[in-house]
Amino acid sequence: MKRSFLVSLSLIFFQILTGWSQTPVPNHDFEEWNIFPNYEDPVGWDTPNEEISSIPIFGTTLVTRSTDHYTGSYSARLESKSILLIGTIPGFMTCGTLTIDLATLSFEITGGAPVYDMPTHLKGYYRFFPQGGDSCAIGIGLFKTIDNTPYEVGIGSFSTKDTVPDWSYFSAWIDYDMILQPDTMNIIALSSATETPTAGSVLFVDNLFLDYTVGVDPQDPASGINIYNDQETKRLLVFLEFDRMEATRITLYSMTGQSLVMVSGEEMRNGKLVVPYDRLRQGIYILEVVHEGKRFVKKYFLIP
Repeated sequence: MKRSFLVSLSLIFFQILTGWSQTPVPNHDFEEWNIFPNYEDPVGWDTPNEEISSIPIFGTTLVTRSTDHYTGSYSARLESKSILLIGTIPGFMTCGTLTIDLATLSFEITGGAPVYDMPTHLKGYYRFFPQGGDSCAIGIGLFKTIDNTPYEVGIGSFSTKDTVPDWSYFSAWIDYDMILQPDTMNIIALSSATETPTAGSVLFVDNLFLDYTVGVDPQDPASGINIYNDQETKRLLVFLEFDRMEATRITLYSMTGQSLVMVSGEEMRNGKLVVPYDRLRQGIYILEVVHEGKRFVKKYFLIP
């Protein structure tokens, strides 16, 4: 059963200093690829390539090995493509297992890679070329398996709709909401993260890694965001440290997508915002910070 949990930074430090192994991301630089007759897949990752490439006449691949790289020789290139009789499908990869049913156009993601600690961020490098207002997403979920059932322990995501022609650094902080050591992680990347994907959107991904720092990183776009859940006074306290506050928007959503609070950066006083939740119903809520086209999301289980 889930409960509200504000991760203690001292606890994370303790776990690292007491010798827990830091977890590597599988094939983090995408240098290794499995080669099949009609497609390639990065080692340690699953994609829709096997199923999509098998479609008679219209078969194609959505994830390919690219020599356009940040370091090394290769990166992963994800492209959203329109397939006749099916529709537009985003380029997608996961370090879990992806099962696609083309007859019902449904899919399922299970499993993942092992994790041995509690990372604070998923980071890496990307390039993005959106079409028609599309956006990309790179995210991570951390799970603990109890009695053969995986329970979500933490989640983090990064998303943008901006054109990013040069290799750029991204950071997705991980929000933990259960006091359990995760044993499985699932990292996903999407060339289209909207409900209606746009053909031609292309995302490049390279050099993914898990980070354990809790200090301020000047390269980290999430380092200017601090959010505290003051359970005693039933308030979310938001502190932002951005040079251009006018390019910032904060929104609190219910799980049904209803916007409950929306504040622009210009309305905040000295980069501070108080969001009371004493009159909300108990449940899960999403706090979204959008800054210069980049989207950061934290999930909270609030108990008024």
